[in-house]
Amino acid sequence: MDKNHNKDKNSEIEYYLWVNKVVDALKEMNIKKHVVNGMWTPSGFFHIGNARAELMVPGFVHQGLRDNGLNAENNLIIDDFDDFDKIPEGIEIKKEEFEQHLGKPLINVPSPVEGFKSWVDYFSDGVVSVIKDFGFDPSIRSSYDTYKKGLYDDAIKKVLDKSEEIRQIWKDITKAIKPKGWFPVMIVCENCGKSSTTKVTSWDGKEVEYICNQDRDYAKGCKHKGKVRPEKGRAKLPWRLHWPATWSIYHTTFETGGKDHFAAGSSVDTGRAFCRQIFNSTPPYQIPTEFLMVDNIKLSGSSGNVISLKDWLNFAEPELLRYMMASYKPQTVINFDLHSNKFFLLADRYEEAERAYFEKKDKKEAEKRDKQLIEIYKFSQVHGAPEKMPVQLNYSNAAIAVQTFPDKSLKELAEILHAKGWIHRKTLNAYDKERILKILELAKHWLDKYAPEDVKFTVQKDVPKDLKLSSQEKEALHLVVDALKKKDWEQNDLFNEFYNICQKVGIKNTDFFRAAYNVLLNKDRGPKLAPFILTLGKEKIIELFGKV
Repeated sequence: MDKNHNKDKNSEIEYYLWVNKVVDALKEMNIKKHVVNGMWTPSGFFHIGNARAELMVPGFVHQGLRDNGLNAENNLIIDDFDDFDKIPEGIEIKKEEFEQHLGKPLINVPSPVEGFKSWVDYFSDGVVSVIKDFGFDPSIRSSYDTYKKGLYDDAIKKVLDKSEEIRQIWKDITKAIKPKGWFPVMIVCENCGKSSTTKVTSWDGKEVEYICNQDRDYAKGCKHKGKVRPEKGRAKLPWRLHWPATWSIYHTTFETGGKDHFAAGSSVDTGRAFCRQIFNSTPPYQIPTEFLMVDNIKLSGSSGNVISLKDWLNFAEPELLRYMMASYKPQTVINFDLHSNKFFLLADRYEEAERAYFEKKDKKEAEKRDKQLIEIYKFSQVHGAPEKMPVQLNYSNAAIAVQTFPDKSLKELAEILHAKGWIHRKTLNAYDKERILKILELAKHWLDKYAPEDVKFTVQKDVPKDLKLSSQEKEALHLVVDALKKKDWEQNDLFNEFYNICQKVGIKNTDFFRAAYNVLLNKDRGPKLAPFILTLGKEKIIELFGKV
């Protein structure tokens, strides 16, 4: 990052979102066109952690630039010319059939699944096919195509001509010493097709001589010697030079990257030096992006145990993922999971932001927190903010509903929730009905695949066998039956009545609730009891509680 970027000249401005601060810094560059890049290597599965650094952070910055009237381009560079160095877990293939391809460029590795042209085509489909569903539309750029078209040829020639200078910069920044005569260029072997095992031995200004004898842990060289012109896809640059060369070629003005790239002596430090001193270009404005942890484990595309963008669309709206990514500063670790109330809390926070947007966006007296929520909500939207406040169905309530009435269709469930007052709107338009059905469907998929056991339940058809209740617990449940027979209750009034009953009987509140859940669900815990009873219907409660 350039020194003038480190100094925030707008420190007096109250930033309500990290994107605003980045956009203001980019404005100060005073250039005609901004180029915002993400870059991902399709060696394994594209997951929501990749999406944070390579799709969403750049996408939000691009959106912020456009919203400010600035000319901006957004690219997602598929680094498909990188080496195939590991066979990922979680995919059913015969590994021995693919071991022969280790060390080759990914673009030349066959697809692990039928129906795709290559390894790259298969894994790229996991992002390219759903990218617009999340409201992003970057230009998809292939590194291999860019090399093959000759756009890296000049950079490769500079690297070969200045290899001694690069060796010195490398030593100064990383403290690693490369041998004299070292040429940091990788040739695709004409014999075995590998690029990770080749070594350039000479350069005459037009052609390089190379030998394929640089054995790796994952690939062995074939010993072939050859001589080629290092151009149009026959040669490529190692990562520490490929990255800054890419900045120079695309005229990149903003790019993020994982925090590991920003450690002292890492690829950001070398990249900035090579960008200026070798490629005579200005490095982009950069910010580090922290990892996204799921169940306290850093996501890895090679592990197979990931949440992909396609997975997300099966259990949640795309706006929820956008909301989470826009809410946290990129430099903040996101520790997320689908097996606790963190997922429900995310949905609750999104609903809060939605209400703030429609209730307070035009009010001058809105608090700073409200203004922040309004900004986050705007960046959360896939198709721009709707004109009117959409209907809201709490995600946890949707999960309760699909379990309470497992035999009902989603349409019937929506009608029940509306009639029971869980949806606070008298009349529903077509968009409202569609949204409710979608949330119910997503909640059902979440329950099937991700929900923890303490969230799942089955309403009992009869009082569970061998259930032992004290005389006080039985009396309390019978009093609930009497109360339900007397009148129709509102949720808050019924909740207060539970405490009146506990006091009358002389029973602890916790014992009363446990007894109720034991009868209804054969579990010690469950959904909030008052709204659950009203939704289930007092006839069912009277039947079960009356039998204890």
